[in-house]
Amino acid sequence: MQKVSGITHPSAATAEAFEAAVAEVTATTTRLLDALPPRRQPPKTVPPLRRPDVAARLAGSR
Repeated sequence: MQKVSGITHPSAATAEAFEAAVAEVTATTTRLLDALPPRRQPPKTVPPLRRPDVAARLAGSR
């Protein structure tokens, strides 16, 4: 929503509209992903943030 609205930090005047838009985009994205068929061929590599060793390293640094 930040890219669409140009607002990086919602103020009290824009917070309600901003949160409603985020909820709508979340719901729409969820419906889209649920409606798509499974991938025929999974990715050949696991994205870095989904790798167990990277996740463990990040969890340890917090």
